[in-house]
Amino acid sequence: MTYKKIAELAGVSVSTVSKVMSGSHEISRDTAQRILLIAHEHHTVPPRYHRDRVGTRVAIIAPEIVSVFYSASVTAIAAELEARGIVPSVYITNFDKRKTARTVSSIIDSGIDGIISFEDLASVPALPPTVRFSAEPADHGDSIATDYASAIFEAVELLVKSGHTDIGFVGERLTGLKLELFKKAAAGLGIVPNEKNIFISRKRFEQIGYEAVEYYVSRKTLPTALLCAYDEVAMGAVHAFARHGIRVPEDISVIGINDIPFASYANTPLTTISTGDSGAARLAVSMLCERIGDPYRCKPRHVVLKCELVIRDSTADPRKKERLN
Repeated sequence: MTYKKIAELAGVSVSTVSKVMSGSHEISRDTAQRILLIAHEHHTVPPRYHRDRVGTRVAIIAPEIVSVFYSASVTAIAAELEARGIVPSVYITNFDKRKTARTVSSIIDSGIDGIISFEDLASVPALPPTVRFSAEPADHGDSIATDYASAIFEAVELLVKSGHTDIGFVGERLTGLKLELFKKAAAGLGIVPNEKNIFISRKRFEQIGYEAVEYYVSRKTLPTALLCAYDEVAMGAVHAFARHGIRVPEDISVIGINDIPFASYANTPLTTISTGDSGAARLAVSMLCERIGDPYRCKPRHVVLKCELVIRDSTADPRKKERLN
């Protein structure tokens, strides 16, 4: 569409349209936004948004980089950004909502060009172009969700079809969503999980698996299978079971989530759910670049990524449930 037509639709002069499209600050914010919205509706991108990405700065916000999942995800995103000539900066919030808000405010004040976030930014106003990893669509910017629901259902279904009916769950205070999805999947498959086989720890990573095994052993009764909230938990449990002479998968099946690199190289290669971190990184960077290139595209996009159940050696048909000696 020509600038003359945009000017007619906006009720302004061609000169005003030209100034807005070239990035001039002479025009009022309201008028500029009206013009840019009309331009977007008619698929006319301002020339300044065709600029080279070199020099563009993007913030990556993550709650931590201690876990393999977050460190691998952040590393993959940073590599994708750098491959496009974009300068990444990483900010860690430690799962603290107030720190997240302060961090984002500081990032915005620094004039950052875009944000890719694993944290909820709904309470932060006036965000720059943003892509958020979130189960729910974002009100501002684009979002990417991981379809844990289908994958967890598939994992539980694998166990049920193998003959398991006494399935436990091991997680922590930050994995409540996965627990709810596990319960929903079990219900959908006609299984009512024994609440005594659900173990939620205040610890993290492999320590959770060790703690859970000590709990199960102290009860003198094991479930026949466990779904663990993430792979580090599962591998900690497998190792702890071995110390008690309990074999995986002969005595108990174990499934993890995330498919971290070590999962396939463990003494007992782990059956797990792959979340496709590298693909998610490419998609997030691509979506953000599109949003930076056309920030006045109003309708946010929400993309749901499928997971894959990777079956290895830590699952098998159940033995007859026995009390521990």
